[in-house]
Amino acid sequence: MLARGHRPAIPDQLQDRLVLAFALVLIIGVPAFGVYYWLDRHPDPGPSMAERAVAEAEQAVRDAPSDLTLRNRLASAYVGATRYQDGIKQFGESLVLAPDNRDALLGRGIAYRMSERPELALADFERLVTVASGGEMASVDPELQQAYYEIGLIHLAQGRPAQAVTALQSALRISSSDADSLYAYGSALIETGDATGGVAALRRAVAFVPSGWCEPYYRMADGYAALRDAAGTAYAGGMVAFCEGRLDEAAASLAPLVDGAYRVDARLGLALTAAANGDSPTAIGYYRQVLAEEPDNASALIGIGQLGGGGG
Repeated sequence: MLARGHRPAIPDQLQDRLVLAFALVLIIGVPAFGVYYWLDRHPDPGPSMAERAVAEAEQAVRDAPSDLTLRNRLASAYVGATRYQDGIKQFGESLVLAPDNRDALLGRGIAYRMSERPELALADFERLVTVASGGEMASVDPELQQAYYEIGLIHLAQGRPAQAVTALQSALRISSSDADSLYAYGSALIETGDATGGVAALRRAVAFVPSGWCEPYYRMADGYAALRDAAGTAYAGGMVAFCEGRLDEAAASLAPLVDGAYRVDARLGLALTAAANGDSPTAIGYYRQVLAEEPDNASALIGIGQLGGGGG
């Protein structure tokens, strides 16, 4: 079976992204939610950065123990160094000083979830929703969006897909282009029996992140299988093979689809496969075929640009 059928608890890339987020907060001095997406596409700077951040933040809190911003940065540094219990304690100190502090609620909730205490995490995220949902900027609030997303992840991991759908719909109303939320939402819909809606959401997720992320394709294969869509299943299987580095198998699965209903998807997959094989001319050719049908296809535009085939 190509589809794993697993619940999408926390993808490794997301867990790494959140850990690094807290470390980076301490270095550049910005709230954690503001760097989540940047972190998703950049390498981990290594443990020495996290260790330096902890030492600097500890000294800053010793110098100004009542400064909430500094205390939250220390808590974030601990979480960035995977010292979850220390981070939870420091966020708790901030919440003693300011019970509705949004950064502390979000940070402690993430620390609880990453240390496998989902019910405590859920309480903090739900409190943040209560605090933030009535705000003037709620419709564009990234912390509120992250809280809804986290709630959705927990419900999904705990076997409550219908509740996950509700939370993730709220997250997507704030940020409809968040690929992580789309992936979790699609997975939750499939688990509720709505394979059509689930596949549609997963296709939107991979439109934003077409390569380097296998989980949406696994779940997409589940959805297409539930729909008894043989061509869709073959497409998802080919993309799973591509994502896992089985390039010849990927090409063999995708090539028969280039003239059917999934022709744009298959050609884009073949372009990615050829590029990964170092065959730039073939990749450019497939990208041009995609653009002939969809001139605004972002993945093809980016791919062909990276290969220097934009002209002609």
